[in-house]
Amino acid sequence: MTRLASRWKGLTSLPHVDLGIVETPVEVLPHLSKDLMTEVWCKRDDKTSPLYGGNKVRKLEFLFGEARARGAKTVITVGALGSHHVLATSLFGKQAGFEVHAVLGPQAPTEHVRENILCDLAADAKLHIVPSFAFVPPAVQALNLQLRLLGKCPFIIPAGGSNDIGALGYVEAGLELAAQLDRGDAPETRAIYMPLGTGGTVAGAAVGLAAMGITAEIVAVRVTAAALANRHALKKLVYSLVSRLQTHDSRFPDVRDLALRNIRIDSSEYGKGYGLATDAGRDATARAARDGLIVETTYTAKALAGLLREARNRYKGEKVMYWHTLSSADLSPLIARAPVVPRSVQRYLDAR
Repeated sequence: MTRLASRWKGLTSLPHVDLGIVETPVEVLPHLSKDLMTEVWCKRDDKTSPLYGGNKVRKLEFLFGEARARGAKTVITVGALGSHHVLATSLFGKQAGFEVHAVLGPQAPTEHVRENILCDLAADAKLHIVPSFAFVPPAVQALNLQLRLLGKCPFIIPAGGSNDIGALGYVEAGLELAAQLDRGDAPETRAIYMPLGTGGTVAGAAVGLAAMGITAEIVAVRVTAAALANRHALKKLVYSLVSRLQTHDSRFPDVRDLALRNIRIDSSEYGKGYGLATDAGRDATARAARDGLIVETTYTAKALAGLLREARNRYKGEKVMYWHTLSSADLSPLIARAPVVPRSVQRYLDAR
């Protein structure tokens, strides 16, 4: 039974697939705390699963549940070339018995991106590369039609798994953190920093925490273009999410306004674009390593950089939290057995 269902019985009707997520710990980061003269704690969602951790897994439990409820055995999803969401969908989709197709847009080719592609292929994902994100919607439509003509009924999962179904996973995560606070396994903090990409993680966590009366500021550090990650998009997602929850159980509290009030968008770390490294991100990477935390260019380094920039002045002497959303699972065995990269993908990497 999910945390949602155990608290609001009507939510047992929400379709759900158990992907083996474990409760992730909250740990102090001693070196960062000393540097900033502020207690920095970390919600270790890099440890959500030994197969592949990070924030995407929580969303997939509900997305795959909905796909199964609709009778789908094939899923289509989208992302950038090195998308963590696509990788998680590929790995857990295979485990759950789905055929996974991914429409991929451009991203700066780093070693991290290359490794994610190899893991996608090792998980038997079917990759469909497009030269621009403008081509993603028509490519998804064409692929959907093609698969239906083959007798399949694909379920489409949006970028980042961020709709009112996927975000349920982070309502659950908010309830998980609230339980840890109640037990004394995590401290109350003034602020919680997390990356803002497609918005599902931020919106879900805000709703889950607000439902438990927790009013810590959620600092959503924007890592994607403002056209995608903005207050209007978050409001739309929060409202849709609460509506879905109340449809299944009318006792779920109306926390739309509270959840939105608790969110502050920080656009200072975006830099020159999605996936492009920044000096502040490089500094955050080095600092995090001292506390045994691995971050990457696109999401987590920028989110942590936002905390580093603000914590000393805004929260000096207090407690803040960084919600770590990157998987820490060892992918080297998967990379080792990856097939040869298709020429179409390799040409793209070489050309960029």
